Amino acid sequence: MATLKTLNERKDLTSFRIDDRSEAGINNIWIERTIKNNSSEKSNYSWDWEAVDASGTRVAHSTQFVTDVQPGQTSKGEMPTVLQSTDGVKLNVTSFQRTAAP
Repeated sequence: MATLKTLNERKDLTSFRIDDRSEAGINNIWIERTIKNNSSEKSNYSWDWEAVDASGTRVAHSTQFVTDVQPGQTSKGEMPTVLQSTDGVKLNVTSFQRTAAP
């Protein structure tokens, strides 16, 4: 069960979506993310995610890290995936953690 602290931290992941850049029959599917540090301290983030198809089968998963995000700062990024299609695919964040950066 998620704690209130975890739920508040999770709000820092303001955007997490699939971007299908495929063309001419070549798969090119990325995951884009935006983090906004709403805390008062420099922070590191880590989260696990999965992509699940319409039948409930996990078709991709990974762990992502973002480090040294200053208070109030927004950090954007992207990563390629092994997804072959986006038809009926849903992203789920399965864990999320913010920690103070040294």
